Amino acid sequence: MLGLNFHKTFVPERRLIASLLEYAALGKEGNLYEMAEETGIPMGKYSGKMSAIRGYCLGTGLLTIEQGSDRGTQRPVLTPFGRVVYDVDRFLGEEITQWLAHINLCRNDIGAVAWNKVFADGADVLGYRFMRGQLEDYLVSYFGKAKKPRTGPILATYSDNAAFGRAMVLSFSGNVVNRNKAPILANWATAYSAIIIELMEEYFPRQFQVTVTDFATQTRFFDICMWKGADIEMLLSVVESKGYIVVDRQIRPWVVERRVGSDRIWPEIYCDIA
Repeated sequence: MLGLNFHKTFVPERRLIASLLEYAALGKEGNLYEMAEETGIPMGKYSGKMSAIRGYCLGTGLLTIEQGSDRGTQRPVLTPFGRVVYDVDRFLGEEITQWLAHINLCRNDIGAVAWNKVFADGADVLGYRFMRGQLEDYLVSYFGKAKKPRTGPILATYSDNAAFGRAMVLSFSGNVVNRNKAPILANWATAYSAIIIELMEEYFPRQFQVTVTDFATQTRFFDICMWKGADIEMLLSVVESKGYIVVDRQIRPWVVERRVGSDRIWPEIYCDIA
């Protein structure tokens, strides 16, 4: 997982993410300073966004990092999700792109520890509505006090249109913060199929079937999306209609079976979106 301060207080600016995705798509490699020079992402002492943007790309599941051919160099590699985003929605302007990026950033494997604590673990503690100060207190209770607010850029990430503001993960009214459910839409069914199957592959690598309860507990997917009960039933019905996933409702808890690999689905996630 990404550490507490990986972001250096910077938000995930979509235009800078797009620059690093293009760098990866072109097969380039280098150290952080060389990447910064090639991409135009600042790397100065007080404007050093390069490491933060690299972290966001890793945490959102858009990139992985491989060892470069020369010592001290790195080669960013597009994931299947990153590849389709680069090809279709390079500047992450679609709501579904931002939601998928958000979900990944909240995961407890590739995501960021603060995001995971707020959006996964905090789903039941903070609820649908909380004060900005409550969020800070919640994070301080886990990670201790710091010179700068523990909330960091979390709130700004979802209020700034230059970042992930279009997704409306959060909405704001003064000091009140509202968490919004991820939309369950028919034309997002392929995208949700892709991430569900990827989560099954990552968290249950030797299983083609998993109970909904085990899936929920291990991945926290439903908590991150703020879905409960009827929401989950609706999601599974919508996703099952695409044929990539089958849900066995004859036993309790329900069992989800994946029929294909996620690599096959990721290239199709925008096909139903006008």
